Amino acid sequence: MTKKLTVIFLLSCHISPAQNNPQPTQFDKFVSKPKIEWAAYASDTFNFTNTDFNNLLLNRLGKKHIKASLPMESRTGSANQIKYTIKDSIDNAFYGANADVVIDSAGNTISLKRVVPQKNTSNFKLTEVTQILYVENGKLKSHIPFVTPTLPVFISTGKYIGERFYFTTCFNYKYNCKPRKINKFIFLKQTKKMIKLDPEQKTDQLKNMYGKNLLETLWPYVLENKIEVISVDGKRKLKPEELNINLFNRTATIAPIYDSVGNIVQYDVVTDPIDLKRVQLIQDWYYDYRKNKVFSHIIEMVLYLNKVKKEDNEEWEPVLRLLFK
Repeated sequence: MTKKLTVIFLLSCHISPAQNNPQPTQFDKFVSKPKIEWAAYASDTFNFTNTDFNNLLLNRLGKKHIKASLPMESRTGSANQIKYTIKDSIDNAFYGANADVVIDSAGNTISLKRVVPQKNTSNFKLTEVTQILYVENGKLKSHIPFVTPTLPVFISTGKYIGERFYFTTCFNYKYNCKPRKINKFIFLKQTKKMIKLDPEQKTDQLKNMYGKNLLETLWPYVLENKIEVISVDGKRKLKPEELNINLFNRTATIAPIYDSVGNIVQYDVVTDPIDLKRVQLIQDWYYDYRKNKVFSHIIEMVLYLNKVKKEDNEEWEPVLRLLFK
């Protein structure tokens, strides 16, 4: 989980900061496969209250219909040493202490008395979703290893100071697990997440080929017409030859094409969308009730271009949409 909360809770018994000691785990070791060209963690916190998702998980846990562990974090040793436990043990660990050790905005370590309100739909609403995005054989895919509901924490004065991880569940150990028909799932939400392509955070990055970011990895497949591209307004499908230098405000590069013995047989005009440093990922989220797993269906990726060329001034404009089936 790389999402930063309002206050960083030091739960040494359950969670170790992944950004300090990232390491391969059973959930992300699949990225070493040759067919995986790019991979990174893209964890985030979502509000799935439309389906009362957190309470659904909590009720199923109380009835022992699903398995869960104490809160854990990706890219730490806890991800390789999962110990399932019951709801009573989880509550004892969560409510056992009446204070949290926290780090304030100035970096000072302080102890605050914790007051946790009764769980209900109005406050038990945020879910930390651990997600690995990866490109396999030219296709952008998503793997959700687990999710962690959070509870709000208040100090004795009633001031809200952040969220505290409650328990972890929905474990999915198989990255290429093919879900059943989506219409059999519970629809959770559609999200739109902005991704900054440059610079990429090293703590999130798992793999890239030749230093390419996500868009640069997918672009050759766009030019080969293996990924559908449409205009921003969705009214026109674009052909690879239409993705020219005028669209990206780039200077064309003339690249030689060689035959098997090294002779130049022709020249090609290459355009590389290097200026596109922002993309928006649109995803639909589903819960498989029978298997207790969360899946994400990647709908499309919107490409953004910075219209302003001055330093320290950004004005991002959508220019293309990549559709994923």
